[in-house]
Amino acid sequence: MKEFEGYDNMMAEYYTSVPSLILPLTSWEFYSEHNWFLQNFKNDLDNLSKITKKWDFENVYHNELVHKKSVIVITNPELKIVYATRNIEKMSGYTPEEVIGNSPKMFQGEQTDHTISRTIRQAIDNEESFEVSIVNYKKDKSTYLCHIKGYPVRDKKGRLINYIAFEQAA
Repeated sequence: MKEFEGYDNMMAEYYTSVPSLILPLTSWEFYSEHNWFLQNFKNDLDNLSKITKKWDFENVYHNELVHKKSVIVITNPELKIVYATRNIEKMSGYTPEEVIGNSPKMFQGEQTDHTISRTIRQAIDNEESFEVSIVNYKKDKSTYLCHIKGYPVRDKKGRLINYIAFEQAA
């Protein structure tokens, strides 16, 4: 440790001569926050990979999640949410654990356009994809415009097994 004494003395002298207080960026907070996002992406991608093994669906969720930062919501054929990516909390205020088992209608409210809701319902009933923007509600009851791209998902035998939606706050 003696070899660092000269360096320490030099740096101490330098910082006392600087007119304003300058702190070196040695904080791990910046790294930690970035690492937290990467870990969530990795966990979500691992979970999505497990869920989608039996799907006959093009693997586009990696691009949607990582590059476009879309929230991914998966429902069963009865429209109960079975999976939501961690970034849903940033968009809606709800954690994935809070939305699982609920219908996506939990995000709708007084200002939600019923015509758009019917458009979504019709596409689901016809097992077709859809793309809409709709007013949704956050956990704190504030509104946000949500752009949704939804797709029916079939297994390799052609049976409807899930719906997947890529959502972004507009």
